[in-house]
Amino acid sequence: MLAEERQKRQENLIDKIQVLSKNLFENETEIRRMALKLKEVYSSDFRHSYSEFFPAILDINQSSDGNLDFLAENLERLRNYVEEDFITGKNEFTEMHKSFDKLCDHLNLEISRVRYSSQNDEKTNDLSRRLETAREEMNTSTKKLSKASKKAESIQTELISVVSVFSAIVISFSGSLSFIGSAINGIRDTYICKMILTLLICGFILFNTTFLLMYLVGKIIGRSILADCESEKCDCKNGEKPKCAELKKIRKRLPYVFYFNIVIILFTIIDILVWLGDKELF
Repeated sequence: MLAEERQKRQENLIDKIQVLSKNLFENETEIRRMALKLKEVYSSDFRHSYSEFFPAILDINQSSDGNLDFLAENLERLRNYVEEDFITGKNEFTEMHKSFDKLCDHLNLEISRVRYSSQNDEKTNDLSRRLETAREEMNTSTKKLSKASKKAESIQTELISVVSVFSAIVISFSGSLSFIGSAINGIRDTYICKMILTLLICGFILFNTTFLLMYLVGKIIGRSILADCESEKCDCKNGEKPKCAELKKIRKRLPYVFYFNIVIILFTIIDILVWLGDKELF
């Protein structure tokens, strides 16, 4: 047989293998029809080329319309049909019996190789996915650990700062009380308006100093001690409502500080007016 004819028959055989992988035989008529086509291929002492089967089987395994299980099952049915013909003595397929038997062995061997290779590829891909997942989890854990370390350092710094500020508050409060006590002892025999003025000034200084220290603590720990306003920046915009003035902003965000200082200032003014009135009378 010429090489050109052998190549044509080999390609024809590959086409038949492709067909066998698409659907299972539904009846014996289809089995016989395919057996006759293969008999025609194997006529004139044709020998198939084993080396070309692996690419064909690999292509079937990778295609969407091919199925290696269908191919293996159809080959087994064809082999049984051809062997039954040989055993019963009909001898219709005697010429292709040995060649077809080798074809089945070769194809089953290649099917096993491809399946084994696919299993290894699947295991490799699964291992790669697990490694990638583990790498991502490790990176996430590393970032969280780094973030936690920075947060711990920040908390430590903030804690030291807060403790220092609170210590300053306690010291300033104690010192202010001692100062007020000393001032009262020094002016207890003096004019009442003068004593009240001294107490008001000391109270004004003590309250505002304590507030400033508390405000500093809030800034350090990221907590605001200001009252809520209509907007985050206290621009008081509500439709056509104009922006708040600075004094109004203080009244809205710091009502306790605002009204305490207003009361202190009012009492101070009243005390001074009373003091001046007493001087004019005498």
